[in-house]
Amino acid sequence: MPARHQLSFDDLGTPLAEATLVVVDLETTGTDPTTDAITEIGAVKVRGGEVLGEFRTFVDPERPIPAYIASLTGITDASVAGAPPIRTVLPMFLDFVGDAALVAHNARFDISFLGAQAAACEIAWTRPLVLDTLALARTVFRRDEVRNHKLSTLAAHVGASITPDHRALSDARATVDVLHAIIERLGPSAASTLEDLGGAHRRASPVQLRKKHLAEQLPAVPGVYRFHDAQGAVLYVGTSRSVRSRVRTYFTASETRRKVLDMLPRAESISVIECATPTEARVRELRIIAHEKPPSNRHGLTPEKAHWLRLGTDAQGLRGARIARDEQDGSAQIGPLTSRHDIEPLRGLLTDAILGRGTALEQSGRRAPQSLSGHRARIRRAMIEDPREVLDHVASRLRGHVDAGRYEEAEKLRRLAQTFLAAAHRATRLRALAAVPLLVAARPSTEAVIGGKGWELLAVRHGRFSGTTLVPVHKDPLPFARSLAATGLGEAELAAPLCQGYHQEAEIMLAWLEGEGMRTVLVEGDWQTPARARFDQAHLARRFARTGGHDAA
Repeated sequence: MPARHQLSFDDLGTPLAEATLVVVDLETTGTDPTTDAITEIGAVKVRGGEVLGEFRTFVDPERPIPAYIASLTGITDASVAGAPPIRTVLPMFLDFVGDAALVAHNARFDISFLGAQAAACEIAWTRPLVLDTLALARTVFRRDEVRNHKLSTLAAHVGASITPDHRALSDARATVDVLHAIIERLGPSAASTLEDLGGAHRRASPVQLRKKHLAEQLPAVPGVYRFHDAQGAVLYVGTSRSVRSRVRTYFTASETRRKVLDMLPRAESISVIECATPTEARVRELRIIAHEKPPSNRHGLTPEKAHWLRLGTDAQGLRGARIARDEQDGSAQIGPLTSRHDIEPLRGLLTDAILGRGTALEQSGRRAPQSLSGHRARIRRAMIEDPREVLDHVASRLRGHVDAGRYEEAEKLRRLAQTFLAAAHRATRLRALAAVPLLVAARPSTEAVIGGKGWELLAVRHGRFSGTTLVPVHKDPLPFARSLAATGLGEAELAAPLCQGYHQEAEIMLAWLEGEGMRTVLVEGDWQTPARARFDQAHLARRFARTGGHDAA
């Protein structure tokens, strides 16, 4: 009989005393994550019972707060006036979370809002392990002990140090006390690891238990992991800051994704590509998915396929396109769009704004050539430089709908304007990065570096990942930057206008470059976002305010 492998404590999971948890609570304008918005985020980061930090901010929902919500939370339109929008707040919050597990009371509500907002803002987010104190409380506090499992009831029952009051930070603080009481009630035999706690209210399936040994020897490093079947074919690809911790969750009761549970019975092995940084790991994941096309992955399978709205040359008008082209001939494009169904509404919006309602660019052949040329120039300017003419048109129509009580029409138009702004903003960023032959930048590293703190260097060529390295804080980063500049030269040969075919990778680069503490070390060409590209929802809000006679300079 073969000897059984003796698991170390590290192999059993992440000890709770060493696990970093971020307890989060949101206040919103309603209960539907697809139509309502976040008004406040509060979070507390804890490890081993110690508070490591707190995060709290109002969020401008860019819409009126319903009276009953204001009455419940005390958050009014005046409270959020001047607050940053979610597209500004969410990256800061995700940076605060890092690779910690998330905790929330009725986590489905909070996580669905965060996920919906990340998707709407096109912000990449690999969802971490999520713990739900509501589900856990139902397991450890029976109905003969508490009358219900509301946060206020549980906080009073466990003697929380703060009373929840429907404000984000105070509710998050109360949830911390409830979480600690749950952990104490479960005891070390039932919840000694983060993975145990995540599945304390569930049971792992027989398949998960049978396949659990596949994760025993994985390294605790940033990297890409691949599940293989018996023939070696790739079934699923993922990435994590710590491959070992992430993959272990696939074999616990906390894993509920259907695509993973359906894949596990066929999985026979797991391979790992170790990476210097999580950024490198995310890029490699995208490239592997695009090449291997694993059946259990959906996102990133065909990065070469995209939908753009293109303004052609003099003989062509606005139309849909699948490939981004060079714009030096006077053409222009915005996107990639999330759906091909956005093309016609956007086409109508732009032609209505520039030529007048109901008029298509292609139907204007009776106009003088000079007039057509002028109209094309205005549409091109609205697409790639300055959207004010379109936004003034939208703002005027919105005011008419609102004054007439046509709120559904107003909301439909507002969403179309948001689609235009998002597509134009996305193209602006991709256009700017694609034009840079080489950019080497540095940011304070979030990974362990020899000697303690250090720098993460990233090299980008025309929007494509070219290389990365970690530099100890006491060393000069310039020689490392020059070394990166001498590698990855082949990436330049794959460059395309607006990062066509690799825009998802380019957006990872852009998110990194927009991070806190970023410094440019080496650059060839010009790296700048056009100053007049104001493709943001706040711009639309200001134009709309002007139609009501408000000062919106």
